[in-house]
Amino acid sequence: MRRSSKALPLVLTAFWLAGATFPVSAQSVAGPPPAPATGPTDTLRDALTCRTAAADLPALLQRLRRERPLEFIQTERQYSAPMMDLYRLDAPVEAWGHRSDAVVITDNRVLLLVDSPIEQASAQLERALEESRDAPLSAALDDAHALVVYPGEHPGLQGRSLVGCEYRMPALSLLADPADAWRTPTP
Repeated sequence: MRRSSKALPLVLTAFWLAGATFPVSAQSVAGPPPAPATGPTDTLRDALTCRTAAADLPALLQRLRRERPLEFIQTERQYSAPMMDLYRLDAPVEAWGHRSDAVVITDNRVLLLVDSPIEQASAQLERALEESRDAPLSAALDDAHALVVYPGEHPGLQGRSLVGCEYRMPALSLLADPADAWRTPTP
């Protein structure tokens, strides 16, 4: 006599929610696996890995401030020429094979500040790209999105590297936020 397996997905979901792990063959569960939970790190990770849509870019800083109010309300440090804001995160985030708790936002870039000189940062980036299974370059980069890595040259950033995404869109200013009215020049 054959038993019904209709309750199996419900049981597996209950174990998954409880944090239990065990091997399950693809044949034992009908349908796709549950989607991973999304959280506040998704917007930041998407921006760092060139996966933010062009339409979402003008409000990026506002979204980050809404999702991570304790991390993106006050900059740790601000720079000029080029204008850059350094934010310190409560927990490190990963992108392009690097892990850091410091994020730099410029007018057209979202970058991780990593504690490595440019040679080490570039080598780590290359290793991560070689080991990647989801082919981030073909999925994320195009004429409007570019992966960038360069040495930190401003005070407090020397000996470190910046790794992330450059958004190549005319007149884009990720730092243009009504909450930062002091930045807007008045005629």
